[in-house]
Amino acid sequence: MADSPTDTSVNTTSSHVFHRSLVNEPLLAVRAEGNYIYLKDGRKLLDGSGGAAVTNIGHGDKRVIAGILDQLQTVDYVHSGTFSNKAAEELATELTKDSGMARAIFVSGGSEAIESAIKLARQYHLENKQSERINFIARQQSYHGNTLGALGLCRHTARRAPFLPYFSSHFHHVSPCFAYHYKLDNESDEDYVNRLADELEAKFQELGPHTVAAFFAETIVGATSGCTPAVPGYFKAMRNVCDRHGALFVLDEIMCGIGRTGKMHAWQWEDLSSPPDIQVLGKGLGIQFDFTLIKPNLDAA
Repeated sequence: MADSPTDTSVNTTSSHVFHRSLVNEPLLAVRAEGNYIYLKDGRKLLDGSGGAAVTNIGHGDKRVIAGILDQLQTVDYVHSGTFSNKAAEELATELTKDSGMARAIFVSGGSEAIESAIKLARQYHLENKQSERINFIARQQSYHGNTLGALGLCRHTARRAPFLPYFSSHFHHVSPCFAYHYKLDNESDEDYVNRLADELEAKFQELGPHTVAAFFAETIVGATSGCTPAVPGYFKAMRNVCDRHGALFVLDEIMCGIGRTGKMHAWQWEDLSSPPDIQVLGKGLGIQFDFTLIKPNLDAA
């Protein structure tokens, strides 16, 4: 690694790391502790967002370090095709406790968690002899990840543009619930929700209700609209459309879950008749230790 002349950033020209930007030189962090990241020149920067909404309890937490060391010295790795381990079993129990969810699938990152949720939804319908359910509906201005499947599910125009030829034609999109921009003048929250529910229903009818596998949404939109919550009643209405047609209701809480809203799961603030069929979580649990939760009736299939 080669430092820039200022010794506070990395020279992307001489660095052997393919950095995310070839225009802006990344700052050279030498230490991170608590809420601060320290640079080589002695400056400390307040990490006000936990990086990409990852380090919920700050950097270098002694309890986390002790837990990691203990696990490394006990069972560092076993293949999940043959083995389980105490830590995974205990974590899955904790994550599903008091949530109405049944099981957790552990994966390596948020994009993979979304890919797993897509595949799980498809497999669920295959097991129920409904192979015609091939379509997925998400929302415009959504962000679910950067792998091809997750990016195809997104409606983030700039991120998608270079890869449009590779996306499946079975990903479809409806309007987001973003009242600040899209609620009409003199339109009540209830009327706005009804309009969005009608739009989702129309998309089901356009595709054929029996062909829709799942509807995906971020409970609180983060990366593409600035932490925007839905208006009251929105998710209940979307859930009702999905239930009416036998499609799965999937919530992406990779960014907003794990206590960031004051409850373990952000959807617990909503007036839902039941938990989501599939829930995707990550980031704040353990620095990109992501997973997918499934509910009991889905597991039983």
